[in-house]
Amino acid sequence: MTGAYVYTPGIWPPLAAAIFLAALSLYSWRRRGVPGALPLVAGALFGAAWMLGMALEAAAVDPTTKIAWHKFQAALLLPGVSATTCFALEYTWPGRWLTRRNLSLLSLPPLLLLLLVVTNDAQLLWRRLQLGADGAVVSYYATPGAILVAYGLSLVLVNTAAFLWLFVRSPQHRWPVALMLFGEIAGRGLYLLNLANRPSITPLDPVAIGILLTWVMYAVALFGFRILDPVAAARATVIQQMREGMLVFDARWRVASLNPAAARMLSTSAARARGKLLAELLPAFPDLNARLADAAAGPTEINLGTGPEARCYALDVSLLKDFRGPLIGHLLLLRDVTEQRQAQAHILAQQWAQATLQEREQLADELHDGLSQNLAFLNMQAQAAQLYLQTEQREAAQFSLARLAEVARQLQGDVRELIGNLLIVGLPSEGFCSTLRQVLTRFEEQNGLAVRLEVVGDAAELSGPTLLSPAAGVQLIRIVQEALANVRKHAGCPSQISVRLRVEAGQMHLAITDNGAGFDPTLPGAAGKHFGLQVMRQRVARIGGQIAVHSAPGQGTRVEVCVPLSEIPGEVDERRNAA
Repeated sequence: MTGAYVYTPGIWPPLAAAIFLAALSLYSWRRRGVPGALPLVAGALFGAAWMLGMALEAAAVDPTTKIAWHKFQAALLLPGVSATTCFALEYTWPGRWLTRRNLSLLSLPPLLLLLLVVTNDAQLLWRRLQLGADGAVVSYYATPGAILVAYGLSLVLVNTAAFLWLFVRSPQHRWPVALMLFGEIAGRGLYLLNLANRPSITPLDPVAIGILLTWVMYAVALFGFRILDPVAAARATVIQQMREGMLVFDARWRVASLNPAAARMLSTSAARARGKLLAELLPAFPDLNARLADAAAGPTEINLGTGPEARCYALDVSLLKDFRGPLIGHLLLLRDVTEQRQAQAHILAQQWAQATLQEREQLADELHDGLSQNLAFLNMQAQAAQLYLQTEQREAAQFSLARLAEVARQLQGDVRELIGNLLIVGLPSEGFCSTLRQVLTRFEEQNGLAVRLEVVGDAAELSGPTLLSPAAGVQLIRIVQEALANVRKHAGCPSQISVRLRVEAGQMHLAITDNGAGFDPTLPGAAGKHFGLQVMRQRVARIGGQIAVHSAPGQGTRVEVCVPLSEIPGEVDERRNAA
């Protein structure tokens, strides 16, 4: 190989291919921990050496030097082809098909070829090597050489079978597999044309073009589909295995892709869902698009299924934009929050039960104290009436008896009202607003006075990241009952009674208004006269709220209460974990 060399344009295609393959081997080496990367490194290096030998053969002047470089290329033929077969087996099914036994078997023919090249001047491999009219080396294979060449070409069948198996079994690998299959078949076809001494379809060396085409297809699969990139593989694995449902929509809300979890949640398949609108996937929620588009509406939750199989899903939508900024689609995540909502409901039920029990004990104490005072008053009136009868003061006795009967009727009404209120407070599972409506309905039925309820904004559901704590809910219900009892006792016959509920800035605002007789709260003794106001102030203080009473003689009364809302159980932990 020490003969003279001259410049010829024919060296550039194999030199370019050699540089390309060397860079490809370096890229694969940096990802050598990925299955299939090491065989790809070996195949690319053998191919680069082969292309370098082809360039030197084209530049050589002496026939002996040309033949020497031709033998050098022949020695690399089977190692390069065998390495690509090892890559195909390992990439198709990592750790399953490229066993030590198969690797040993695949290594034997390349070693035999190397032995034939260096033994007895390669006479067992070729019958004759000579220069053609164009100055290229023409090979006349002996029988062992022909068998080894046929073996190398037959390995394409192994690669094709492995790639076709992966093409059928794994839809996500179909594009890279199709590219590599095309490269394998086209490259081997050009090599066969060269062996058959057929006219080339290109002025360049068909072997160099074939090898370059094969490895370009591998490079497109490597770089374009990142088949050796562990990050991309990890992302794909996470998407396939994640518990959250993931749907990718185009800009018109048509399904472009969804993961297996989303398919299970929606009881569909990727093939059936692809191309459908969101409204077609979830026909029970026709306004879902508008709810997702409204960022101010807060988190969106939907319930799918019925009975014991019903599940609650939290929906989170993200906009997908390209590097220029235009919207290209939407990403919708479905997170199963059924267990969380059930746990929250269980915690709330326990808190309601505890708050209701405490309130019943408090009501029992109030009933006992009030009843004791009223019974003492009745006893005093009865003794006075008895004394008046003994002293024959009939008018005074009648007055005492009439007073006794009036207080007894009032006491009977108060006891009935307290017992009814106690029963209503024991209905927290239906929600604060529902319980409040029951209180107002019962008041209207018992007293014949109409009450208008006005619920503003989010107070209708008290949903979202905050809500009314059970303790605060029970106290507010009792404050409304006490305020309405004061209206019945002291307001005369008001024509307008209203209860207004409003949620703003994490605060619950409650106002009870009537246009009755009113009173002057600044007068001495007003607080003692209206004992219910003291009870309401005590209740508001227990839940960290504030109360204000506005009234004037003949201008009615307005009781305003403001209490802070509390976090839903579990929401704080969820936000901390998300952060």
